[in-house]
Amino acid sequence: MEKVAVNYEKMYYGFPVILVSFYDVNGLPNVTTISSSYTLKDMVVLGFSSKGYAIHQIKEVRDFVINVPNRSMMDAISYCGSNTGYDLGKFDNVSLTHVKSQSVNAPVIRECPISIECTLSDIIEREQFKGITNILAQIKGRLVAKDYLNDDGGLQSSEFDNVFYIGDGRQKGFRYMQ
Repeated sequence: MEKVAVNYEKMYYGFPVILVSFYDVNGLPNVTTISSSYTLKDMVVLGFSSKGYAIHQIKEVRDFVINVPNRSMMDAISYCGSNTGYDLGKFDNVSLTHVKSQSVNAPVIRECPISIECTLSDIIEREQFKGITNILAQIKGRLVAKDYLNDDGGLQSSEFDNVFYIGDGRQKGFRYMQ
């Protein structure tokens, strides 16, 4: 396979799209779309643009929920990723239902088959990576739709219909698991 050097602003090679929901400092629910995340045991790492509304609110309120959408939610995924919470409450403009989490002070999105309830534990900002804020959080709870579980209570991967983000700073695209 022949390869060529490229000079992209960024390179997303297929990260799962998630909807991060939170209550802002005034107690109002909001949500944003991101694709930079990973989990290990009870820890999660998320990457945000440092200037975004969501990261400023999460730094203050500390609790949030990672909601894993499926392909049927592409309109909400696009809307929440293209509009800023500085201008509007996104739940007012999308067909998503927010329900208070039982584990953290943040809303769970009912339509998402997986929700991971989290509390902020560390903020990572470095001069070398100006404009990017990474956060570490502790997972406080995991919620999975019954349809996504097998008879033993394990994840049934055949049910997953996740959305993956692919982009290079000039164009973006989405791929689907199924």
